[in-house]
Amino acid sequence: MSDQTAVTAEPTPGHMIVCGGDALTHRVALDLIHLYRERVTLVIPDLETGHGPQLAALATEDGSVTVIGGRGPDETTLRAAGITEATALALTMEDDPAVTEAALLARGLNPRLRLVIRIFSNALGQRLEHLLDRAADHTGGSTAVLSASETATPALLSAAVTDRNQVIPIDGGTFSVVEQGPTEADDNTVPLALLAPRTDETVGTGDSPLHVLLPSPEQSAGATEATVRAVVRLRHDPNPPAEPGRRGLPRFPLGALISRRLRRAALGLGAFVAVLTLVTWLTTPRSIGLSLYDVLMDVAAAGNPADNESGVRKVLQLLSMFTGMLIMPLVLAVILENLGALRNVSGLDRPKRSTADHIVVIGLGKVGSRVVERLAAMRVPVVAVERNPEAAGVARARKLGVPVVIGDISDPEIYHDARVSRSQTLMALTSNDSVNLEAVLYAREQRPDLRVVLRLFDDAFAGTVYRTLRASYPQARTRSRSVSYLAAPAFAAAMMGRQVLASIPVERQMLLVAVVGVRGREALSGRTVAEAFRPGGWRVVGLHRPGRELRWNPAPERPLQDEDRVVVVATREGLGLLLRRTPAAAAVEEEAPAPAAAAHPHLPGPRFHRHPDDTGPLPRLPRAQPDAPYPGQEEP
Repeated sequence: MSDQTAVTAEPTPGHMIVCGGDALTHRVALDLIHLYRERVTLVIPDLETGHGPQLAALATEDGSVTVIGGRGPDETTLRAAGITEATALALTMEDDPAVTEAALLARGLNPRLRLVIRIFSNALGQRLEHLLDRAADHTGGSTAVLSASETATPALLSAAVTDRNQVIPIDGGTFSVVEQGPTEADDNTVPLALLAPRTDETVGTGDSPLHVLLPSPEQSAGATEATVRAVVRLRHDPNPPAEPGRRGLPRFPLGALISRRLRRAALGLGAFVAVLTLVTWLTTPRSIGLSLYDVLMDVAAAGNPADNESGVRKVLQLLSMFTGMLIMPLVLAVILENLGALRNVSGLDRPKRSTADHIVVIGLGKVGSRVVERLAAMRVPVVAVERNPEAAGVARARKLGVPVVIGDISDPEIYHDARVSRSQTLMALTSNDSVNLEAVLYAREQRPDLRVVLRLFDDAFAGTVYRTLRASYPQARTRSRSVSYLAAPAFAAAMMGRQVLASIPVERQMLLVAVVGVRGREALSGRTVAEAFRPGGWRVVGLHRPGRELRWNPAPERPLQDEDRVVVVATREGLGLLLRRTPAAAAVEEEAPAPAAAAHPHLPGPRFHRHPDDTGPLPRLPRAQPDAPYPGQEEP
């Protein structure tokens, strides 16, 4: 890719670096540029594929953007990007080994750097975060390990499982997102949004929001059933969420070795042997033990029973006989496994004929696997459909006991095997827009009232598909989500040294739950909770003071002190304005622990002095690049 190598003007100290070339990289860059007003340097591996052209175009739209294209995050490129004087670095590539290597290199070049890395493997992420934080000990640096798929999963589930509330873990309990009628308010909830009447069945352009986000007290008090369909509220539970799972002593994982069908067959055979033993005992003068022995010998068609031998000899004879019987099936199993038949067909649990009211998940990639794992933990019936039998998600689903159907959902046989006609929701979560759309269109043709959750990447394409599906099937619920749109706020906020606890979808818009320090923020410091509330922007829902527990929904007259940290619910633009660095806020170093449940708080690092580097100048990026407009509130 040497012919693509390009760079814009030299980055200035105190900037932020984002490495990657996909939709998440684009979203994070746009948030940093437009919401937080940060100077950003983009390291794009390829300028011609993926979101490379759109990312490169950002340099022509905003003078605060520097682009290095056609190069990966190696030492030369990171030095050229100004890693030694940068405030934060985000590694958003989907390759865990490449991200790990770049993170270790960046930490060595700048121990004070605030690192935000994208890792899919939870085990690798935890160990890497611990290692990087040890390397940055006593320097002010910090590390945040995030997974785009895991961050977006709760919002995807809330769109698919209508009778389950979105739960947000936090130190001091949990937050639950509930949808209630306008007159169902109680003192333990905070209104987040007023939903316009019958939005699900009304088809609009999608350009103007129909809902009121973070309404004022007057708007909430004036909500009636005639003007508001429902109110989205946040509820606090002081108890931590119960861990799903079986209680009692651990049991041997029999299901991992023997399928459900084989277990049923073995149970039936054992019952038949027991009946034969009982009949033999009743019709012959032999004891119950000898009757069982005779039946087993007869079943195995073995001769020369050791009637006059000892009991040990009889047992050894039975063991030898059944061991010999296992040789031929074992040879056959080895042959079938080498041919792929056993692994691809017999090894997967098929859905039961009685399966109904379940969720069908299409695609067992990173996102689909996370969703299946969470649904299994929630004890929600789920059936997975995957084209590739060798996909890593297939093995995860088998381990969880989730039925998997191998094939294309548009195949009538696969559609029937997945029991889509009796399901409650279809979730199309592959990484291919066309595959997802084809699956949804075929399922809607077979069942027009089916509820679907559709994953799409392209903004314009997503808007067109969303409006067309709503117009063609007004009686069915359609939800479209973008993983990059749901995950980007967490990555951007982590680069600002703050933590986004969750994304709360409100139809086609989104609210964010975040932890924010009061010191140095004019909108919070020295104000009461009521004065800090900006309708449509942000609202304080929790207050944490050092040495005290989280206070839920503090009184409006309660003052906010500099040492406080607050939990806020904000719009995307509101959080950007609230976290935007000002000269006063940039000089503040907050050391109080965050009240969130995450293992590591994200603290801002100190400013850095510029160090000389030995990297030579790179050719400048040409200005003739296509426009990359700032995308809307949500990929619908």
